[in-house]
Amino acid sequence: MPAIAARVKAEGDAFYWHLGDLRAIYTQDEDFVSMEPSNVAPLSLAEYDEVAWDDFLLHQMAPFGDLPVFLGRGNHETIAPMTRDRFNAKFSAFLNRPEIVLQDRADGKASFGAQAPSSSPWYHFVRNGVDFITLDNASNEEFSDAQLTWLRALLRRDQDPKSGITTIVAGMHEALPHSTSSGHSMDDWYRGTETGEVVYRWFADTEKAGKHVYLLASHSHFYSPAIYNTPFWKKEGMVLPGIIIGSAGAQRYVIPPTASPESKTDIYAYLKATVHTDGTVHFEVEQISKDEMVAVKWPSAPMSQIDFCYERNTQTPAKAN
Repeated sequence: MPAIAARVKAEGDAFYWHLGDLRAIYTQDEDFVSMEPSNVAPLSLAEYDEVAWDDFLLHQMAPFGDLPVFLGRGNHETIAPMTRDRFNAKFSAFLNRPEIVLQDRADGKASFGAQAPSSSPWYHFVRNGVDFITLDNASNEEFSDAQLTWLRALLRRDQDPKSGITTIVAGMHEALPHSTSSGHSMDDWYRGTETGEVVYRWFADTEKAGKHVYLLASHSHFYSPAIYNTPFWKKEGMVLPGIIIGSAGAQRYVIPPTASPESKTDIYAYLKATVHTDGTVHFEVEQISKDEMVAVKWPSAPMSQIDFCYERNTQTPAKAN
């Protein structure tokens, strides 16, 4: 993450969007352990859980400095003792960024009809005709009725030819149902499949209304484009542009056989989006080199840990062994 922060700041990017999984929580992250002082007793898992999110803020978010960062909620933010309320409280500064607060005010003045609550893990903001929508589908009660009501009203407004919206980019942790990553997405649970299909169809309706629609997710730890180019959505005539980008540091996954041949794993990368004047968005995967990681490593981080990142932080058998 510090290497990504250095790159996006150097390139003058507008903001960074993090779609969840901040720390492992179910176990202690390797980088965290490697930087613990050797002259003190190791932390227990319970002790680690109490400081994990503070460590995320220090070692992953602080390097972005003044660059706006928008946070989403991932499934690791639901592992006990973490909860939605705890997430909302800890990251309230991110969930109530000025852009989000100003958008809420504008929505109210425009009689939007539904608004996300403050400190909510689902929110949106509009920038130059693009509606950036962050959804919360990290836990099995999602999509909740409240989130669905809000999203339905928002998309109906965006579909209006007079809305000023040309493009919708929706980011969420887990891919919507029937993607190339099915089995590690919203179709893992009944309500996820049911409400995820509804939400996908709403986005398809928005595209039919003349808007450019793009769907981003991060739950699978690799890069994969064209994730909704599947038999299910082809049969429905509703193939939307969709990308999985989960390559910012977690253990890297084996690519499923259904994925696009352009997919990549065993990389560290982020997705760079360029919005064109006609409202179309070009996405390009930006890989982070080992040299970039070395250049920004924390003084207490051993080089052996960076070697681990590139050589063994993977599920690919040949590398993992």
